[in-house]
Amino acid sequence: MKKRYTFSNGDVLEATVDELRELRAQYEAYLQNYQELYCSMEDDAYVARGNGFCDSKFSESFLDAQIEKYSRKMADIDRWLQR
Repeated sequence: MKKRYTFSNGDVLEATVDELRELRAQYEAYLQNYQELYCSMEDDAYVARGNGFCDSKFSESFLDAQIEKYSRKMADIDRWLQR
């Protein structure tokens, strides 16, 4: 049965526990991708791929925002799953 959840940023989600687990895994993959990109910013050959569809660099502030966004969403989901 789906339950209604509200992320700390105000986004609303209706999901089952299994869907929450899947979403958390997806967000973790996104977070790892952005962290990898962030670590590669100093590399001369760096080209941002942003989940596969970009051909130019991301700004540091964009990567910071994405890392923060997915970290917070994962923390929210972790809190919901512990209930």
